Amino acid sequence: MRDDFDLVVSGAVVVAEHDIEAADLGIAGEKIAALAAPGTLRGRRTIEARPGSVLVPGGIDTHTHIAWPIADGVRSLDDFASASRAAAVSGTTTVIDFVPAADGSLTAAAEARLAEAESSVVDYTFHPVIARITPRRLGEIPALVDAGMSSFKIYTTYDDRLDDAEIRAVMGAVAEAGGLAGFHAENHSILERAKSAVLAESGAVIGGFPGSRPGSAESAAIGLVTHFARELGAPVFVYHVSGGEALSAIETARETGVLVQAETCTHYLVLDDGVYAREDGWKYVITPPIRDAAARDRLWDALRAGVLGSVASDHCAYGLEHKLPGAADFTALPPGAPGLDARIPFLWHHGVTEGRLGLRRFTEVSATGPARTFGLYPRKGVIRVGADADLVLWNPGREWTWPAFPSGWGSDYEPYEGMTGTGLPELTISRGRVVASDGRFTGDGATGRFVPQRIDTRLWP
Repeated sequence: MRDDFDLVVSGAVVVAEHDIEAADLGIAGEKIAALAAPGTLRGRRTIEARPGSVLVPGGIDTHTHIAWPIADGVRSLDDFASASRAAAVSGTTTVIDFVPAADGSLTAAAEARLAEAESSVVDYTFHPVIARITPRRLGEIPALVDAGMSSFKIYTTYDDRLDDAEIRAVMGAVAEAGGLAGFHAENHSILERAKSAVLAESGAVIGGFPGSRPGSAESAAIGLVTHFARELGAPVFVYHVSGGEALSAIETARETGVLVQAETCTHYLVLDDGVYAREDGWKYVITPPIRDAAARDRLWDALRAGVLGSVASDHCAYGLEHKLPGAADFTALPPGAPGLDARIPFLWHHGVTEGRLGLRRFTEVSATGPARTFGLYPRKGVIRVGADADLVLWNPGREWTWPAFPSGWGSDYEPYEGMTGTGLPELTISRGRVVASDGRFTGDGATGRFVPQRIDTRLWP
C-alpha cells in the first residue's frame, strides 16, 4: 500500500499504454507516478470511479483556429480562455492551433500568438502557417523548429497558397530543420474550374457547394506534395481528409515509401452531404466539403486500419454575424464551423458506443496518434508512468442531446444541434489538476502551458 500521492483515481478501467484493465492510478505533482491493482493506492485526494468508468489519456486536438482572424480587424467569437474551457469539459487537454500567416516576421507572429494563448486552461502548441515565401521567411524555419513549433501549415489554394516550386522549397527547408510540413491539400485550378461550372449551371445556392470542390482536387494536391516528399525524403502531413479519393492518394504514397500522416474531422465522420439540402445548409460550408455517406464509411474504415492517425475538430468559432450574410451564396460564406467541444463526445459515441472503434483504437486516434505525429509523445497522449497526468474519466452510459455542455464557449450557433449520443466525460485532469467535472469547468484559471514539439518519425506507425 502506497499513500504518498497527490491524487489517486481508483477503480476505473484504465486504457494504459500496454494494458486495458481495472487499476488505481497515482499522480504526484503533474505526472503519472504509479499504476497498480485496484484498492492499493492512497493519496491526499482519492477519486473513486463509478462502476464501468473508463480512464483514457486526455485528448489532443490537432487542428483548431482559436481567436482566428477572419478579415481585417475581425476575429472569431472565442479566445483562448473560452475555447480551452470548452476543450477541458469535453475531454481535450492539449490543442494544436496555428500561427496565422504574417506579412512580416513569422517569428514575431509566433511570439504574439504565444502571448494570446497565456489565458488557456489546457496545454497548447502551434503550427505556423507559411505563405508568401521570401529568403527571410525560409530562414526563420529552423528557429521556429528549435522553439518547439515544428509542424507547419501550407495552403495549396486560397490567397495564401504557394505555387509548386515554393511548396517544394518549403518542404525541403522544413525537413532539413527537422520539422513537419502539413498541407491544406486541394488543387486550386481544379477548384476554380469546378466552381465556374457549378455557378454557370445552378448559381451559388448552398446545394451546389460540394460540386464546387470535388474530391479529385484533394487527391491531385496530395499526389503533388507526396511526390515532393518522396523526392526529398521528407515527412508530410495532410489536414482534414474528407473522403475516398484523398485516402486513395495517401495509400498510394505510403505504398511507395512516403512518410505521410493524416487526420480527418468530426463533421466528416458524423454528417453527410444531405446537410447541404437543409434550410440551414450554410452551417456546413466547410472546406473540403462534407462528402456522401459512402465517403463517411470509408473514413471510418481508414481510422480502424490506421490509414488515418487522428480526428480533429477544425474548430473556428464563427458567429451568425459572419455566416448569415452569405447564407444563400456559398461563394460569400467564410468556410468553417465551431466544434472543439463536440470532437471527443461524438468520436466516443459514433466510435466506441456504436462499435466502430475499440477502446485502444479510440485512444490512438484521439490522443496517442496525435502525440506521436506531432512530437509530443511520450509526454502527452499516453497513460504510462512519467507522462503528464492528462486524463479523462468517461461515463460510457451517460446519454446526451447536443449541446451537452453549458453554452458560452464562443459561437452563437451549433452545427450538431439536436443530435444524440451516449458517453460523456465526467472528469478531466490536466497535468494533475482537476479542471472539469460533469460538464463544468472547475479549474483554477489559466494553468495551460506551451508544449514544444520534437518531431520524430521513428515513432510513427
